[in-house]
Amino acid sequence: MAETITADMVIHDVVTRYPATVKVFHGHGLPCTACAVGARESVAGGARTHRFSPEKLELLVKDLNAAANGEPTSVAPKKAPVGKGIPLNMLSSDPDRKIKQVIAIMSGKGGVGKSLVTGLLAVSLRRQGQRVGILDGDITGPSIARMFGTRGQPTKSASGGIEPLRSKGGIKVMSMNMFLEKESDPVVWRGPMISSAIKQFYSDVDWGQLDYLLVDLPPGTSDAPMTVMQALPLDGVVIVSSPQMLATMVVMKCVNMVQQLKGLIVGVVENMSYFETPNHERYEIFGPSNATELVSVTGAPLLGQMPIDSALTSLCDAGRVEEYYSDAYEALAANFVSTLKIKR
Repeated sequence: MAETITADMVIHDVVTRYPATVKVFHGHGLPCTACAVGARESVAGGARTHRFSPEKLELLVKDLNAAANGEPTSVAPKKAPVGKGIPLNMLSSDPDRKIKQVIAIMSGKGGVGKSLVTGLLAVSLRRQGQRVGILDGDITGPSIARMFGTRGQPTKSASGGIEPLRSKGGIKVMSMNMFLEKESDPVVWRGPMISSAIKQFYSDVDWGQLDYLLVDLPPGTSDAPMTVMQALPLDGVVIVSSPQMLATMVVMKCVNMVQQLKGLIVGVVENMSYFETPNHERYEIFGPSNATELVSVTGAPLLGQMPIDSALTSLCDAGRVEEYYSDAYEALAANFVSTLKIKR
């Protein structure tokens, strides 16, 4: 028999002692367990923050005690905002609207090629016959739409949601640039508006049935990444870095953030690892690899070391990234799929 959980107990202590209570917190709409700050609140404090009535707080405490003792609760289990879980139903309970895996592509460091890795990973997965979507979470600096050559504004879907645009290869894409009159128009928004847009891109878009939804995130460890980590039901995170020691140092901040929020890092990608000449000579332009350090810290496998390729740059600028083929990126996708199968 577990000890009685009371409203004045700290949320972090409750879920540490009784992991089954995590689903109860999320089932009641209380995401504090995934927040490094909110988890240090008492159960009552978290309830106040989310404007629970006294009756709702009483029911929450009752369900927490039931879960701790292995008994049924009044809420259906819901997927926690971070970590592996069951396939999701989007927009409705229609079984045809499911996303099997939601994966965030993160770095913490700008300029390491997160969007490029996201785009080419999506292309390679699509060539394998997977159903893929890309949510461009870089609201103020989106590049996915340009990379794939998707033009025009999204329309209303038959179910009443937003219909994402499709690339030539059939990849579903949603990006802020699709809503701008000119792609060079700035999006001058504060953090809460950016967070709201990311949530809408996830919940209001009719993604349909997907095997993978890849979420391309901006650099840093503030509003946008935190929103994705805490509000979207992630199955995992892919960390992107480059060989420079400075880049690795900044990327470590992102790694620490994911670990602090109990996220699952499924793999590491080192971009711009080398340049290969037509004679197959390799040059490490940005210095020796630091991938082994990230692998050691994250405990996640190295999914690939990506080369610098000027042909790829030209195709991205022309919106024709799907025409690019590289053994390195095909191997990246294969390693990615294999790793997720192992972690399931």
